[in-house]
Amino acid sequence: MLPVGLMAQDFTEVQTGMKNFYYGSAHAADMDGDGKQDVVINGAIDTDGDGSADTSFNEVYKNNGTSLVPYADLGIDATHLGDIKFMDFNNDGLLDIISTGLSYNDIVNYKHYRFRNTGTGFMKEADLPGKIYGSLEAFDFNNDGKTDYAINGTQYVDGVGFLNNLDFYRNTGTDFEIFKGWQPGTQNGSFKFVDLNNDNLLDLVILGVAQGDVPVGKVYLNQAGTLTLSQDLTALTSGKIDFADFNADGYQDIVISGQDDNYTGYLAVLMNDGTGNLTEQRINIPEIADSSVAAGDVNNDGYYDFIVSGNDENTNAVVKTFLYNPANQNLTENIPTGLHTLGGPGFVNLLDFDNDHRLDVLLAGFDWADPGIPSLTKIFKNTSTEVNLKPVPPAVLNVTKTGNRFTFSWIGASDDKTPTNALRYEIKVGSTPGAANLAKYIVTTPSWFLDLDPSIQNVYWSVRSIDAAKVFSDASVQNTLGARDVKVNSKISIYPNPASEKVFIKGDKVSEAEMYAMDGKKLNIVLNNDQSIKVSHLPKGIYLLKLKIKNEITTQKLMIK
Repeated sequence: MLPVGLMAQDFTEVQTGMKNFYYGSAHAADMDGDGKQDVVINGAIDTDGDGSADTSFNEVYKNNGTSLVPYADLGIDATHLGDIKFMDFNNDGLLDIISTGLSYNDIVNYKHYRFRNTGTGFMKEADLPGKIYGSLEAFDFNNDGKTDYAINGTQYVDGVGFLNNLDFYRNTGTDFEIFKGWQPGTQNGSFKFVDLNNDNLLDLVILGVAQGDVPVGKVYLNQAGTLTLSQDLTALTSGKIDFADFNADGYQDIVISGQDDNYTGYLAVLMNDGTGNLTEQRINIPEIADSSVAAGDVNNDGYYDFIVSGNDENTNAVVKTFLYNPANQNLTENIPTGLHTLGGPGFVNLLDFDNDHRLDVLLAGFDWADPGIPSLTKIFKNTSTEVNLKPVPPAVLNVTKTGNRFTFSWIGASDDKTPTNALRYEIKVGSTPGAANLAKYIVTTPSWFLDLDPSIQNVYWSVRSIDAAKVFSDASVQNTLGARDVKVNSKISIYPNPASEKVFIKGDKVSEAEMYAMDGKKLNIVLNNDQSIKVSHLPKGIYLLKLKIKNEITTQKLMIK
């Protein structure tokens, strides 16, 4: 019997009401809070039956538990050769939509739209110049609880020509402030904002063709709100990015599928050393071009894997999974059965559309084996019998307030298969019990901070754990901080951090100290007279120190290396 990590993964097609999209992109999320993953697709369709795209068409598909059915289309305000995402830009609990690309209905203009979720459909709120051959991402860059976004790609500007820039749209709560050319951008590329060094600030990884037809691959670390170039990666002319903590060390790694500056297929995992420095591990397989990639636990062993689709050197369609083996810490190529092999350009997404705790595959692309070369869009159900339980929510939540900054931390989350270090979390913060009007999104660390309006004195918050198969736990018990609660002691610091032998507490006198592992287990430590704690006996990882100073309690995150 083969080990789980090497077993073939079986899938079976699910019949849906989806159209077949050309030059598309897709995003899956729960748009209406019913606990089921819905899908929005950006692309073009063939309406005259001649086998080629002729109309830009974007549609939202609602998950009814057994299939994906048409819910709303975006009418003439549709694009292709771009990107589309769900995001809640007004914090009302309903996911809105942002899109960019080229419209067959207005071919001389590149378009960018925002659509507000009304609860019964979507209403256009913004019609702006857009980009093609690019992508967009939604994220909270300034930690104020309001989701921002950025658009990458190429854009034609009268009198200037084509520009490849990364434009930033900062959410003010009532509108978006636009920062054109915020960062050097790329076309035919990809970018992700992800916290690479666990400082609760989002960093940038970007690749593709920059201005002047120069292929690039770069990492920018976030230093107090300023993105600073920290590393050059292999220069790529095209590619897609996703991130995951493959080796479960608590730090996000990067997977890239693309083509290098010689137009040779490139597939690699970039392993994170914990400081945000990425080390390339090339995966040497035959070329995959025009590819898409998505990370998630495909085989339900608890560890992140990834799936890639595209074209081989003979322009045949290729769909492969790469399964992480924790025993030898590498990724093993695997060809899943039951999937219709569709080539690029298209998209591949992993989502648990039927809530059976197994990741299914949403796939679109060209059927190169068919003489008519149609573009198809399909979803395939994961038929694995491997059991995967939903994770346990954090049991111990802590929040402190310094000025306008609320610092959240939690411990006690666990899962039957995914290691605690590899869990992600959905944090939900409101100004009244049960609300999420201040923030609700996913983070990759067991801590976060928000810089909120000075008028906010009370917060009510909870956390859900998320395993590598994208299964959510129940919500934790709600935690609160009121105006009369004790504030954090800002005169305390710990050093060195990371530590390997001993950690010292600098500042006011500490009367009591407790240390917890991220699974909530209290550890046996001794606070010495010089305010030091020996940690050399503890395994490498991330811990929480709970310190009592007079009548105040504060927590500090500590990494042991």
